[in-house]
Amino acid sequence: MNEQCIDIVDPHLHVWQLNTGKYYWLRPHNPPHWPEKSMLQQVFLPADLALQPPFRLLGAVHIEAGFDNQQPEQELAWLSKQDWPCAYRSVAFLDCSAPLHQAEHKLQALLPYRPAGVRHIFEGEDEWVLQRPELDTIAGWLEQHQLLLEVQCDLSKPANWQRIAELAQQQPKLQLVLNHAGLVTPERFSGWQQALRQLGQYPTIAMKLSGWEMQQAGVASSFDSRWFQRVLSAALELLPTDRLMLASNFPLCLWQGSYQQLWQRYFDHCLALGLSAEDWQQLSQHSASRCYGLSGAAI
Repeated sequence: MNEQCIDIVDPHLHVWQLNTGKYYWLRPHNPPHWPEKSMLQQVFLPADLALQPPFRLLGAVHIEAGFDNQQPEQELAWLSKQDWPCAYRSVAFLDCSAPLHQAEHKLQALLPYRPAGVRHIFEGEDEWVLQRPELDTIAGWLEQHQLLLEVQCDLSKPANWQRIAELAQQQPKLQLVLNHAGLVTPERFSGWQQALRQLGQYPTIAMKLSGWEMQQAGVASSFDSRWFQRVLSAALELLPTDRLMLASNFPLCLWQGSYQQLWQRYFDHCLALGLSAEDWQQLSQHSASRCYGLSGAAI
């Protein structure tokens, strides 16, 4: 690889303005009670995504940040009024725990804004939502409308990856995107590998490699190069590069350094692993562009 491979499409980031949306999870007295949560309690707008040479931000995917979970279309409306420095798509919140008639109503309200897909965080207290039979119906709606489903859960749990495989089988045209490297940790690594080994057979399942700062639960920390290389190497063995995406999780990634530093680390570690220029471009740009329908022009 060389430094001419500079174009970046970041498929997982957030921006917000606390005095505009509700952002329940960002309020000081609400969970999660991270030690350095205060770092996030400020304004982050698209202009803050600036990259310096040799990198250039070609595209971005905004993942719902809890602007208003009762009216998630309001976040899409707010995003559309922001000054984006690049092409962008958005992924909206959809409450997959709601009764089906409510979920359908919420989905219909999103459609005029042309989101790329939806997300419900299937972890913690909401892990049960992934197992709901009603999710089959919701997945069918998403496939019908050509929307993807972001799946954020502990991939090492057999019940979780088996359910994801079931969704992929039932809705063979539904794009499923695993968030934050399937929440892998050193303790759950072998189970995570087993999950990817099974899910790798489904061409509609992709994964974003991000969320490294989350292992420290909101504490400023150093980027763990060995851990990143271990996860990336294993992922490359189990999934093709066109189904893997490097992502930032901005602004949470700022706990481990600047936005610029993160992409420089990604580049340096991919170089150290001996990846080709073509592999780097898949991981840092092309996979995300394909998955989210991004191009060089503003969307």
